[in-house]
Amino acid sequence: MCQPCQGWPRVIAEKEQTTRGDQEEGELAVPTTMTAPRGGIAAALGVVWIVWGSTYIAMRVAVRTLPPLMMTGARFAIAGLLIYAWCWWQRRRHPEAGWRRGSAREWRASAILGLLLPAAGTGGATWAEQKLPAGTVALLLASIPVWLIATNRIAGLEHITRRATIGLLLGLCGVAVLVNPFSGAAPDPTASAVALGGAACWGGGSAYAKRAPHPDQPLLGSSMQLICAGAALCIAGAASGDLSRIHVGALTSESALAVSYLIIFGSLIAYSSYEWLVRHASSRLAGTYAFVNPIVALLLGWWLLGEHVGIRTLLAATVTVTGVALMVIPARTRSATTSAPHQHATPLGASARNR
Repeated sequence: MCQPCQGWPRVIAEKEQTTRGDQEEGELAVPTTMTAPRGGIAAALGVVWIVWGSTYIAMRVAVRTLPPLMMTGARFAIAGLLIYAWCWWQRRRHPEAGWRRGSAREWRASAILGLLLPAAGTGGATWAEQKLPAGTVALLLASIPVWLIATNRIAGLEHITRRATIGLLLGLCGVAVLVNPFSGAAPDPTASAVALGGAACWGGGSAYAKRAPHPDQPLLGSSMQLICAGAALCIAGAASGDLSRIHVGALTSESALAVSYLIIFGSLIAYSSYEWLVRHASSRLAGTYAFVNPIVALLLGWWLLGEHVGIRTLLAATVTVTGVALMVIPARTRSATTSAPHQHATPLGASARNR
């Protein structure tokens, strides 16, 4: 899941209803058919994979000269206000389509989700990138499904299957390999703890999101959460002295370009693509961003920023990504195999079938 923290990925389980008898207990629902051309699905998936993976690089560049909390708060506030303005425009144009403003209950839930998900999750990741390579932060944030499953189990919201248990243990092992201080030079412990704390908040917030009230339009709910997260981070940044660290030169530097990239590509284009994807493809295919994004971040960090990728990082990446894949992509069941034989035609269709 940033990934999860790239832009503002929405929890897939909120979007889809359970199917009848074609999945193991505790797994995500899977639509039986693809509802859009394969080319459109492939394009949206490519945007989510590449753009959200690259946002770790953009965050790393942005915090070189801009304070992390204020920068992230401004990013979320601007993106949230733009999306909210678009929703307001849609409400004026199509009042019959059910577009409406958020209720007080929905704003309260959005404030909680905004604090737990974008503020703590992405804000924590951005702060950690002051001292950690982008690829390392991406791997730490890849543990979000671990915290999500653990929180759901503690809260009694779902049963953990054997496959998910193996994935959870592998995810924890991958994190342990990455941050273990007894096996050589480990990443900065404070920054690692902040990134992992953000991932845990994201997992807990995702569990709460399943029960929280939401507007009927996902983009409206997301804009409300982003606005709340942006306000909270800007207040926290101002209280910690971030305003005094902002210089005019930083606003015209590569850091400012990185923030623009995060707003336009990470929060607007990629998130809109993700919203479209979860409505036209199954949760298993859309959820692949959770283990693809860290790989993209590792490769781009090595290529563009010259970040070192050693044996330890590669081992942690392999173990973590394998564990996340096991948690995100449930095993195919026999009924799913027999109910949609037409999906065997193409590789993309096969991917959808195995989600």
